[in-house]
This record gives sequence, structure tokens and C-alpha cells, in this order.
Amino acid sequence: MKKTSKNIVIIGGVAAGPAAAAKAKRINPDLNITLFEQGEFISYGTCSMPYYVGGVIPDYQSIITFTPEEFQKEKGCTVKTLHRVGEILPHRKKIIVTDINKNKSSEYPYDQLLIATGARARIPNPAWIKAKNVFSVKHLRDSIALKEHIALHRPQKALILGGGFIGMEMAEALSPHCPDITVLHKSPLPMNTMEKESQKIILDELKRHRINFIGNASVTDIQIENGLATKVVTTNAAFEADLILLALGFEPNTTIAKNARVRCGVSGGIVVDSHMRTNVDNIYAAGACTEIRNIISNKPIYLPLGNIANKMGRIAGENIAGEMSEFYGVVRTAAVKIFDLEAAGVGLRSAEAELLGFRVVAESVVAYSRSKSYPGTKPIFIKFIIDKLTKRLIGADLIAEEGAASRANILSVAIQNQMTVSDISRLDLLYSPPFSPVWDPILVAANRSLKKLS
Repeated sequence: MKKTSKNIVIIGGVAAGPAAAAKAKRINPDLNITLFEQGEFISYGTCSMPYYVGGVIPDYQSIITFTPEEFQKEKGCTVKTLHRVGEILPHRKKIIVTDINKNKSSEYPYDQLLIATGARARIPNPAWIKAKNVFSVKHLRDSIALKEHIALHRPQKALILGGGFIGMEMAEALSPHCPDITVLHKSPLPMNTMEKESQKIILDELKRHRINFIGNASVTDIQIENGLATKVVTTNAAFEADLILLALGFEPNTTIAKNARVRCGVSGGIVVDSHMRTNVDNIYAAGACTEIRNIISNKPIYLPLGNIANKMGRIAGENIAGEMSEFYGVVRTAAVKIFDLEAAGVGLRSAEAELLGFRVVAESVVAYSRSKSYPGTKPIFIKFIIDKLTKRLIGADLIAEEGAASRANILSVAIQNQMTVSDISRLDLLYSPPFSPVWDPILVAANRSLKKLS
């Protein structure tokens, strides 16, 4: 492969951007790579931020993989933080960049461009976030500001708007610091991405830790007085608070891409092929600004997860450097810690699978994480979602105080390899009383499912 000197521009410096820059430079050291990031930090773990706010991770520096200076020195790429890319000019192969500190704009040429602008927090009304006691948790600076606010003002009554992954993590994070926490959620139960049985277990866990949960509560307004939010208004009632956290999900940050006529899909994310190429010549995209193929349904989905962004960035970097690597898609594997529970979901939900045309068979079991006689064993709930026609596993929920997340990874591999329930029932899984019973919970669920299928 002939290596040539080219100007590579990367927009976005949190996950996919640094992954692409590092990989491309490793393959072709002659590339001139410049990474632009509008914030002050790069290369940090956004999924670690709730644990920093909660005090489990004491220092935000520990969730930063590279400072800009370290990245430049170790990876050989130019990093420009506090630089906002406002426009892409594909016909001229240039971008317009503003130095935020100097408030000065300039043009910068590229031979190849990667859009890795990530996601942005869903904020229905931009005026809400301007209140001094209203926060989102999307960027590291958001988390630092939230933690500083808690230490300074010691809020007594917190409202979390949204009962998904971030809402659950932040309920636990705030619990040591705020005595009265309420989660307002538009659906009847928390965690819409999981099965109803799982949602009920999660709701019980919230109640056990004195977290108030109010479902069917769609937020219509946040009342602000003298720069402080005082009340959240929903379709059913109004709630007072001295701290409000917006956890209403994320959406792809694609404004500059759309303005450059880069095609976006039904999810709002940028459409890319398996090589991370967009519809515009010499422009790639990767990470939480894109939509991704679900390998079970073969349909595009939006899934803003850091591990996926890093994988996509790596593939984009290889191809920018001249290779032809492919990203095949995702099963959709995710887990969240909710106080003492591990809650994991893999693949499709049953209702989702039915809408996609699968004939769904579902089976639930409660087994044990270790040998039942071994001290500390915990019950583990598993629900299998099966395609009746092919008898393949297409989804699963797992909830337990231990062992749910690790077993979710096993089932993700099974789904990715199109294993049937019979295949899973014959898996050679370990037996050792401190770690797993003779019949691992996965095997119990598979065998119970076989009986139902027969």
C-alpha cells in the first residue's frame, strides 16, 4: 500500500475522533492529522461521568485517557481544543473553524474529513438549561459544574427528568448528596429499553432506595425565577425542586453535516456504509453522530454508546489511511448499574421484534448466580426472546445483583453468531461453586425455552 502525505481533518475529540486519528497515524505516519474539538477536553469516558458526580470516581482527571498535549506527543496528531467547526465546504474541501478564545474564524483545507461530532443532550427548551440549577450530563464540563453546584449549594430536593440509562445512573449518583430525589418519566415504568418484567424489578429497586418514581409524566415546562428553576410542570402536576437534571436522552449532533448535504437517516444520524463513508466524497463519519445497522433486524438504529463510537472510529481511521476495513453493525448490548442491581439488555425487545415481523416466543426464568449452597449466591432473572421460525435467540434481558452483565456478553456473542436456543443449551459453560452452578442460568433459560418451543 502506497503511503502518501495528506491533510486529514477530524471534527470531534471525545471518542470516535481520537480513535480514528490514532489508528490512521499508526498505519500511515506521513498523514498530517488535525483534530478539532470545541470543548477543552478530549478522549474521556462519558459513561464514567455519573460515577464521578456520585463520588465513586473521586477525580475527573482519572476518566481522561489523554490530555491534548499527551495525545499530540504520543500519537503525532495536531489537537486544537476550544475550536468550533461551523461549516464544511465540500466543493472546496475546506472547513471554517472558529478559535473560541480569540473569536477568530479561518479556513482549513482537507483531503479527507471525518465527522465525529457525537451526540447532544435532548433539551426541549434551550431556556431551561440556562437556569443556574438545571443541568444535563453530556460533556465532562457538565459533570464538573454539577458536582461543584452540589458541593456549594447542597440541594435538598432533586428532580430527574427521564427514567432511562442516564436517569437511573444519576438517581444513584445523587442519592448520597440529596435526601429527596424524584424521577419523572413519560412512560409508566422506567427503562423503556427493557421488558416489562425487568422494568418492574427496577422500579422496586428504586423504591427500596427511597427514590420517588412518577410515571406517565410528560414535562411541559420548567418555571424559572431570577435565574433559578423552581418548578417542573408536567401534564398531570407540578413539582418543586432546587436541583433539576435533564436526562431526556441524546440525539445525533449533525447540524454541520446536514448543512454540507451529508445524508442523514430516519434516526437523524448520518448514513454511512460499512467503511464509514458518507454520500459526500472524501467525507467519513463515525460514532454517536451516525446511525448504525442492527445485525438482527438489518435496520438502522441510533445507539450513542462509547464503545461503539471507538470501534467505528478505529475502522474509519484504517480506511482514511488507505485500507478497506468494515464495520458490520451491532447486536445492541447495554447494561446499567442501578444501586445494587445489574440490568442488562441484549438484542431486540419482544414488542420491537413483533413490529419487525418476527414471530416471538418469550420465556423467563429465575436461576442463581452461583451454586445455591455457596454463600452469597443471588437470584438472576433472565428472559429469552426467540424467533419461532428459526428458533434463534434474538434478544434477552438479565437482572441480578451479580452475574447479569457478564452473562449478557455471552448472549450477545450467541445472537451475533445466529445461534439457536438448542445451540445455546449445549454451550460448554464453566461450573465452579463460587462463580456458577452446575447448570448456569443461561443453560437453565435455554432448556426452559426448548420445552416451550416443543
